[in-house]
Amino acid sequence: MRYLGNKTRLLGHINQLIEDKNISGGVFADLFTGTGSVADHFKDRFEIITNDLLRYASLFSEAKVSFSEVPKFPRFKKHFKVTPFEYWNTYDYSNETAGFITLNFSPRGDRKFFQEKNAIKIDTIRRQLDEFREANLLSEKEWAYLLASLLESVMGVSNTSGTYEAFFKDWEARSNKDLLLEPLSIENLPLFSKRNVTYNNDSNELVRHIEGDVAYIDTPYTVTQYASAYHVLETIALNDSPEIAGKTGRRVERKMSDYNKRNAAKVAFEDLLRQLKFTHVIISYSNQSLIPLDEFVELIQKFAIDGDVEVRAIDFREYKNLNASQKGDGKKLQEVLIYFKKDFEIVKSPLNYAGSKDLIMDKITAALPAHISNFVDMTGGAFNVGGNVAGTGRTFYNEKNPVVFEMVQRLLLDEPESLIVQMQAIVEDYGLTKADKDAYLRLRNHYNSVDIDQRDPIELFVLTLYSFQHMIRFNKNGGFNVPVGNSGLTDDVIDRLINYRTKIPLGGMTLGSFTDVDMNQFDEDTLFYFDPPYIITSAAYNDGKRLEAEWTERDEYELLNYLERLDNAGRKFLLSNTVIHKGQRNEILLDWVERNGYDMQEVGRGGRRYPRLEVLIKNY
Repeated sequence: MRYLGNKTRLLGHINQLIEDKNISGGVFADLFTGTGSVADHFKDRFEIITNDLLRYASLFSEAKVSFSEVPKFPRFKKHFKVTPFEYWNTYDYSNETAGFITLNFSPRGDRKFFQEKNAIKIDTIRRQLDEFREANLLSEKEWAYLLASLLESVMGVSNTSGTYEAFFKDWEARSNKDLLLEPLSIENLPLFSKRNVTYNNDSNELVRHIEGDVAYIDTPYTVTQYASAYHVLETIALNDSPEIAGKTGRRVERKMSDYNKRNAAKVAFEDLLRQLKFTHVIISYSNQSLIPLDEFVELIQKFAIDGDVEVRAIDFREYKNLNASQKGDGKKLQEVLIYFKKDFEIVKSPLNYAGSKDLIMDKITAALPAHISNFVDMTGGAFNVGGNVAGTGRTFYNEKNPVVFEMVQRLLLDEPESLIVQMQAIVEDYGLTKADKDAYLRLRNHYNSVDIDQRDPIELFVLTLYSFQHMIRFNKNGGFNVPVGNSGLTDDVIDRLINYRTKIPLGGMTLGSFTDVDMNQFDEDTLFYFDPPYIITSAAYNDGKRLEAEWTERDEYELLNYLERLDNAGRKFLLSNTVIHKGQRNEILLDWVERNGYDMQEVGRGGRRYPRLEVLIKNY
């Protein structure tokens, strides 16, 4: 099949890479599947997911991964006594009327993509395919296989150089042939799984909802839009009689890819790489792509384990098309395979803090915008969210509670070895062991005897490790008053101290209310994230009886007003909150969301007896 970017010639190299990495079994996703040749090749070794933004391409892959060989069409054969190919290749088309393809893409429509005789065949077969499916003579997958076969056969009689960006002025030899419906070319391989599935979605949206073992990515490399290059195939696939325009009759409404746009491609890749939930990632790329190869690898490193990215170069002759003069700046085409393992690690803060969002970080990540220049964790707490955002920018921490701020600041910025030595000395000095009330109270009394502004944040951190449920709770006089618990300075805590870091560079740490943060110091691609105390819940840090901890309706309205100011200024915000808890509803928040038309997504539901509903609210 003549097709831009067809990866049949790369199959051996992809296969070798998979063998070298000892990858076998599991789920393999071909996210920009094109003609489906890669997915087809691996259907005997993996459960397959295929996807393409364009319908005709998704049909190619669906047909190939649904069958190990040309299907038998039992219901069709029982009814017509012949195969579908025999049926249509011997069919009398003389009495068939012209359809959309004939009236628009043959000389009848002043275009010369097809001879009229072949255009009428295309119209007839396409119409009858739907009729036979409705009559239950074809299953959905058989229908997809036959439609893909038609699309492939059509390319064999098209009066073009390979794409549908133009047609020849005179009839080219292949276009004079009679259209014969031939079985779609597939690899005769046994299916590893009967659960293979095909999507016709935007891959950047799809990867937020799927996961697996291997993701193969072969995005468009250049400014050539496949929705324009193969618009005739898309129209045949959709059979929707669209509005068309121009000399070539392109669809007015076309699914255009950001990966073909110079200014959008890097943002699209940043989003895709951040959202991928696949262990192994293989990318086909080129040194003539819109994003320079070295710049692209630098981007990938931000999402790879330890920044480790492997690039394998492969030399091929360049495929010439109408845009060849715009590619490469005279450089010889060099295709590459890029491999990395996706970094899924959640760097959990050493500070155990009520309401920390490390357990739903995957849902928060899925809700992030495509590009983030800065991430500002406005109510930072233990910094589990801002610390785990991956990407190209910087992360900022803001926290109102001074004792929490000072602990996080020390834990994040001090050398972990020094911190551990200091903590071990405190444990030894006071003879701390888990559930030892007397030793614990000696440390607590010492901590409370020091003036508030002179207290040691690390001493407080050690107290929280040995306290009941690791709570951070003070009375109104500033005294730490949590009773002893049943834990301590464990190996897990030490590991977390050693590993504690932010995924992207730390831009700054500030102490104060979110209202003190000046949004104007950040650019328009900054995301402001909020995880405030929840007004319908009660915790040790916001029950109104503690030091600088109360959260009231006044605070709630102040937060919502600030978010509206961000929105009015064209800034992006993301808010974590709970709208239902133990029979209570946060009507203030729910009314505000409805009034402003913000997007609210459910991220957690629990409690059979006392329902709880956690949500994310965003304005982008």
